[in-house]
Amino acid sequence: MSDEFASRWALVDFGPAGMAAADEAEDAKSQCHSWMVYAEAAWRGQAYLYSRQLFAIGQFLDLELATLDDRVCAGTEQKDLLDPYAVAVDYVAIAFAGTQRAARALVAMAVAASERLPKTADLLRRTVISPEMFEKVVDRTDIIDDHEIVAQVDDDLADTLARAGHISEKAAERIADRIVDKRDADANKKRREKAQRRKNVTNRDYPGGLGGINITADAEESRLAYEAVEVMIAGVCPNDPRTRGALRSAAAIARLRKLPFTCACTDKETCTASQGEEEISERQARIIVRAVCQKSTLAGADDDPGFLDGHGPISASHVRDLAQRPDALVRDLDLDKLLTPRMTLKPCTALAPEPASADRDGDSGGGDGPARHDADEQAAALTARTAFRHVSANASTAQRAEGHVSTAQRAEGHVSMGQRAEGRVSTGQRAEGPVPPVFLTGTAQRSDPYRPTEALDVLVRALFGTCTVPGCNRPAWNCELDHCEEFDHVCPASGGPTCLCNLNPKCKRHHLLKTHLGASNPADGWVDEQWIDDDGTVWTAITVHGMTFETRAANQWLFPQLAGVRCAHQAQAPPEPAPPGPAGADGTGGCRTGGGLRVVTEYKHAWRRALRLRSGTTERARLRRIRERAAEAGGPPPF
Repeated sequence: MSDEFASRWALVDFGPAGMAAADEAEDAKSQCHSWMVYAEAAWRGQAYLYSRQLFAIGQFLDLELATLDDRVCAGTEQKDLLDPYAVAVDYVAIAFAGTQRAARALVAMAVAASERLPKTADLLRRTVISPEMFEKVVDRTDIIDDHEIVAQVDDDLADTLARAGHISEKAAERIADRIVDKRDADANKKRREKAQRRKNVTNRDYPGGLGGINITADAEESRLAYEAVEVMIAGVCPNDPRTRGALRSAAAIARLRKLPFTCACTDKETCTASQGEEEISERQARIIVRAVCQKSTLAGADDDPGFLDGHGPISASHVRDLAQRPDALVRDLDLDKLLTPRMTLKPCTALAPEPASADRDGDSGGGDGPARHDADEQAAALTARTAFRHVSANASTAQRAEGHVSTAQRAEGHVSMGQRAEGRVSTGQRAEGPVPPVFLTGTAQRSDPYRPTEALDVLVRALFGTCTVPGCNRPAWNCELDHCEEFDHVCPASGGPTCLCNLNPKCKRHHLLKTHLGASNPADGWVDEQWIDDDGTVWTAITVHGMTFETRAANQWLFPQLAGVRCAHQAQAPPEPAPPGPAGADGTGGCRTGGGLRVVTEYKHAWRRALRLRSGTTERARLRRIRERAAEAGGPPPF
């Protein structure tokens, strides 16, 4: 049987769907690109086939249940041990050799696709979302009972997911949570009440003599507890042989059992660990968990959801509960410091150049420049490459209030973990009517144009929510900030602005990969872009092996006043620097003397800038035109 089906599939021509085998006559890099395109097309094909599977099961259910129901209506004596729906589920279980639980789940997906979320399910046919994404959003919306609200949620989901770009399952789940919170406050209330009853501590066994403890608590409490463990393990010395996972385990167990947590290095004479109770307490006092919301939500004027860093959307009632905590601090995020009415903008707003510091690099995450920006300390880690799109000059928006809620934790006492929040909530102000289009100004510190202002730092992290590399869910406030287009320390006005259109969060790992991949051959590295489209939406894109993946800023919904915004630095074209050549073997050439990784990294940055200047466009734009032409030629699935 398996050979029979394999033979049928072998006869199918998948070329029009993008699954064309690599040409062995091509170089290795071209073949790598071809095989990744093949694999990505196969991944999208799974979504299309899954949609066909759900459609077929839905048709089967309609006919099977109708037949059985006709027998009941005709008065036929029923001897079935189970109801008609359960019998249909049994048929599905047999057909796919699955368990009852798996069959019920598959039938539930088919029912959701045909009855509850048909527009969202159509995104499967269009290969916009994956089967896993569809299952996530079905699960997150099944608490809604009202058919009219379900239809509204389906409309919102289909529209938002279709415009979200290349996102992960977790991002799709967060979108569904936000839409449910917005559309049905009662459903969210029921979900939260149900969730509160799930609070628990459970224990289970694992192979190899291991056991696990799972603590279910409020999202902010679990974040605080996790970060408390992180700062505990930060105190061990570099010679501790344990992995980070093993360190977390040892630290958590030590706290729960009231045992000391010590460094495990072998040479105690050279150990630099700082694991005293006062030292741990001091580090834990700096833990902050942030949430962003509308000021009007805090005031109870509306029930718009908020966003909790490291978790995702939370309901308005949850945000208000956070703000009422005795350890929470509410603070305004004054976006007026960034938004300047167009009528008051001067023709030239370029910042004065500042001499480059000898210890700074265009990519802070991997060089020896600053490694991270903390909003309270006014320091930043920024890097590497972007393209811009001008926003429509006629766009307008209604100003809305923003809130930024934070909760901090401090350990007190000898061995127990107490907490004292020193959090913050930032907010703006709701205007009475439409606000004229505005420019983004004042985004960099006057004393150092390389560093963002505190307002821009909070705005960027809240806007993206996580690391901007697709599939990475590292919380934004645990990431480094990155200049997409490299900041030019010699002449800041010539490129790499410290602005909303050029800053995004990246986790340490992805920041280093982007910075240093392709150092010897820039064409082999990652190229990322960021721009603001005509609707005021912030987009990012990353090109790897010739494939470009575009993603919309996940939390754009938090900042509707960004519609119509335009970057002031785009009002005047920057000077075009002469791109330097590659560094020689003796360290000469390149961007600066000294040799080493700094030289090859700066050469890569210069190569990217030169590519943009020579072509008058970007690699992302070129690849996008290729994809658009391919889509026009191939058409939508099934091609």
